[in-house]
Amino acid sequence: MSLPLLVKSKLCWHYHGVPDVCWYLGYASYSSVDRQNAYIDDMDRFDADTATLNILNEHLCSPFIGEFMASPMHQGRLKMLGDFIVRLKDRGKKVAIVYVDCPPADDAVYPFWRYADRLAQFIEIATPPLAQLADAFILGIETNRGPLSVELVEYGIDLIRKHAFRMVDGYKLVLPVGNHEQNVGYDSKGRLRMTRRAPRNADFIGFETSNHPYWGYEVPVSKMRDEVAFLVAHSNSTPVWVMESNNLEDAHARKQNRAMAALPGVIGVSGPL
Repeated sequence: MSLPLLVKSKLCWHYHGVPDVCWYLGYASYSSVDRQNAYIDDMDRFDADTATLNILNEHLCSPFIGEFMASPMHQGRLKMLGDFIVRLKDRGKKVAIVYVDCPPADDAVYPFWRYADRLAQFIEIATPPLAQLADAFILGIETNRGPLSVELVEYGIDLIRKHAFRMVDGYKLVLPVGNHEQNVGYDSKGRLRMTRRAPRNADFIGFETSNHPYWGYEVPVSKMRDEVAFLVAHSNSTPVWVMESNNLEDAHARKQNRAMAALPGVIGVSGPL
């Protein structure tokens, strides 16, 4: 029997006809209030209820004016992120905060991986205030691409979990913590395999199918479904949220999402249903 579908996200969308993703809308250099509002409208069109917002990307965004954890916070960016989250919540949406994007960039504009020894302190400082608004936390995007080992991913999840709660009318509301990886592939004989194991302490596993979402239109429904079923079977009974699969919004994407959503162990999909 399938688990209830708890998350209907919409990572990929189109802004004035141009493909985009919501990861960086919080305060990336290219973002704007108009773009943020257009994304919320897009969520409404597709009955999506959850946005995933990245905090650290070496090309696009950082909450610091200068050096990571060695310069003041950029108050304008923080206000832009906070205001966006409030507008999402006012429109009935949930928000998952995603801390790091992987892998490190060769030509970083906002370098933080070179200061990886400061990440734990950043997470401990950032999580308590973000937990007052967020509904979930994700350590990173495609952490399988490095530089984080599975063991470091598990350490990061535990670190976030220490602070991932808020008090509501005297009740401690504990927020789920997970990760995002593209960790199912194929061996030389075309058989499914785990490229590395799933984290054992995650509350959910965020998954990207083996294809890039921009090529999701080429993938048969059965192949996409089989990859997710394979992950579920090797996920230590941890629920799976399919976060990236196909950036299109057509009938084929709907069939893919419905097939994945029907699988036991899947609690979320991204895109049209």
